[in-house]
Amino acid sequence: MLQLLGILLYTKQMIISVVICKLFGAIDPYYEGCCAKWFNFVAKNFTIPLLVGIGVAYTSIEQVLASFSLTYIVLVTTTVVGAIIGTAIVGHFIGFYVIEGSITAGLCMANMGGTGDVAVLSAANRMVLMPFAQISSRIGGAFMLLLTSLIINFVK
Repeated sequence: MLQLLGILLYTKQMIISVVICKLFGAIDPYYEGCCAKWFNFVAKNFTIPLLVGIGVAYTSIEQVLASFSLTYIVLVTTTVVGAIIGTAIVGHFIGFYVIEGSITAGLCMANMGGTGDVAVLSAANRMVLMPFAQISSRIGGAFMLLLTSLIINFVK
C-alpha cells in the first residue's frame, strides 16, 4: 500500500513538473516531438493488450453478474448521461469541443481511474486525449470523494 501511495505521489509530481516546464518553454521542441511520438507508439501498440490483461486479471464475471440489478443500471445510466450532458454544456460555454470535453471531463471523471480512462478513450478512438483524461480522473475523483463525504452527512 505504501508503494502505491509513493507511485501516486510521484505521478502527480511528474505531471506538475511537466506542466511547469511546458509553461516556461524549458523543454526543447525536438524533445516534445519525441515524447509525442513515443506516446503515440505506446497508445497505438499497447492499448489492446493492456485492456485484455486488465480485463482478465481484475474482472470477476461472477461479481459482475451478481451486481446487476435495476437500481445499479439506473445509477450507472444516470451517472453517464449526467456526466456527458453536464460537461458538454459547460464545455460549450467555455469554448471546448463538445465531444472531447464530454469524454475527458465527464466520462473520464466518472470512470474507475486510469484503467477506465484507457477503456473510455479507446472505445471513443480518442487515445490522444490521455493526458487530459488523467488530469480529469485525478481532480474529478478527488472532487467526487469530497462531495460524497459531504452529502453522506445529510443522508444519515
